[in-house]
Amino acid sequence: MKTERFNHLRKSVLLAIFEKQKIVDVWRKIVKNQLRYMDLKDLYDHYDFNYNIEDRALAIRNEILAGTYKVSQPLIYRIEKKFGVCRHVVIPQPIDALVLQVLVETIAEKILANQPSENAFYSRDKHSVSQPHQVEEYGLSWRKQWKKLQKEIYKFHSEKELIVVTDLSNYYDSIDINELRKVFSSYGKIDEVLIDLLFRILEEISWKPDYLPYSKRGLPTTNIEGIRLLAHSFLFEVDDVLKEKTGNSFTRWMDDIVFGVNSKKEAIETLSAVSDMLKSRGLALNLAKTNIYDEKQGYFHFQIEDNRFLDELENVKVEDEDIKNISENVHASFLKHFEDTSAKYWDKVAKRYITLASRLKINNLLEIVSEKYVDYPGLRGSLLMYLDNIGYTNDTSQVLLKILNTIDIFDDVSLYQICNLVTHWEIPVDRQSSEFLKEFEEKIISFLFSKEMSPSNFYSVLWFKAKYNHHEDLLNFIQKYSNFWQTDSFLRRQVTSVLSRLLIINNIAVSKILSAQISSGINNTVTLANQIFQFSDLEILDKKLSFYLFPEKKQHPYPLAKFLVLCSALNSEQVRNKPEVRTKVTESISDPYYLRWIDVQYNIR
Repeated sequence: MKTERFNHLRKSVLLAIFEKQKIVDVWRKIVKNQLRYMDLKDLYDHYDFNYNIEDRALAIRNEILAGTYKVSQPLIYRIEKKFGVCRHVVIPQPIDALVLQVLVETIAEKILANQPSENAFYSRDKHSVSQPHQVEEYGLSWRKQWKKLQKEIYKFHSEKELIVVTDLSNYYDSIDINELRKVFSSYGKIDEVLIDLLFRILEEISWKPDYLPYSKRGLPTTNIEGIRLLAHSFLFEVDDVLKEKTGNSFTRWMDDIVFGVNSKKEAIETLSAVSDMLKSRGLALNLAKTNIYDEKQGYFHFQIEDNRFLDELENVKVEDEDIKNISENVHASFLKHFEDTSAKYWDKVAKRYITLASRLKINNLLEIVSEKYVDYPGLRGSLLMYLDNIGYTNDTSQVLLKILNTIDIFDDVSLYQICNLVTHWEIPVDRQSSEFLKEFEEKIISFLFSKEMSPSNFYSVLWFKAKYNHHEDLLNFIQKYSNFWQTDSFLRRQVTSVLSRLLIINNIAVSKILSAQISSGINNTVTLANQIFQFSDLEILDKKLSFYLFPEKKQHPYPLAKFLVLCSALNSEQVRNKPEVRTKVTESISDPYYLRWIDVQYNIR
């Protein structure tokens, strides 16, 4: 209920910020892509939200100004760090991510104006921060390069004898929200209603298990920029101490800190001062990851030999005559790299090896991918990108099967990432690949029933089936487990997305399921089901939808989520029978399985 205080003091502030066009622009320029890069993706690419963004923006504005806006239940999932220990990560609903970003766009400048040094960074969307291996001119003596590393990478104001690296223990989980609010409120004249709204969203998307009350401790871990800005601003006091103690010879990337000193005594004094500052806010340095490096130690921890070797291969191409010898050398060096994993930047160099092997399509690494994938969770993303770039072959398919045979899954993303890789591959429609897909499906379904059925494993299996299953098998799977997926709002939406592919095949059964989703009252599922029905009645393919489905630059691979949106449009007889649409479909899509279903379902060849 609105009060007179809201009408007279707070509404005018919100009125100026939540303008319809601004909301639309923030969605298109920032939030839409942020959601696309989350660990778990939407099977409809949130296109129902995107297609109607002008109407959604107006609805958001009206809710905010009416004082009736409420935060929706976010998606909270686990991602393995090491030894089965998982981090809980949050993905807000599109509306909440958008409201949060509009707030951030309004107040970010005022917050960042209080940043003591330009050497602290927080946003991958706004900052391009170099890594230690990106120092140029490895031909220089190590002494000269040591100085260059400090100047170019770490932005030190002057050359130092020692480099100190440290970070904070469980930073996000340890933040006291009341302390954060006090600090945040002190940064310039930010209207109270904006801070109230910002922290209300923060509270509502935080993990609160087992009906426990909100603990007011810990920021939700997420890739949404607004949360990162909050975490970043909480450490401005630390930046101030580091700037004074080191003469601005430091760099901070969120809670990772690197600074330069000329003596061990100076290093210890600076660490002590930083520690005292952190303790006053309930935070602490991670002493296990705190080290002081001289030149000799830096040579090892910055992995100079490996980086020099990798730099020499930067200009090598797949078609070079000596590629076979190069592949063997990369393979041997990569194996040697695993003999000592204690270097500070060991994992970053390992990822450089994998990236090089991916770019040069070096098959030698295939024999060790499954072992390294299971043993090193931090490298899994890079190894899957390597397999993605090599593409589907008998060898790569066997690597994936071996991984599934040996991995123990403790989180909510590992199985999905593997299934997502298989949907990226353009797999031919033949006997050998059919056998692989059948075995792959059997293995991922075994995870579904290995213990109590989990939403994340169901989602992973659904993602795979959405591309590779015959429509009858896909519908049977959805109907068989309807009692399960209808208990989870995220799964409801994902299943509804897949129904777009099935509507034309079994209109009666699928329409009944879609109607049930509209009756569910779950907003993001209701809007999606309505969108699928609306697209099936299209008379023409408007420019907005056509540009999305058939961009000027052909997408390779064609995204699965976009394929499901395409199916929604092709469910319209008037649309799919237009010659220009049929031509665009065959010109834009090359994946054998997409083409197969388009032929079977829509008679487009």
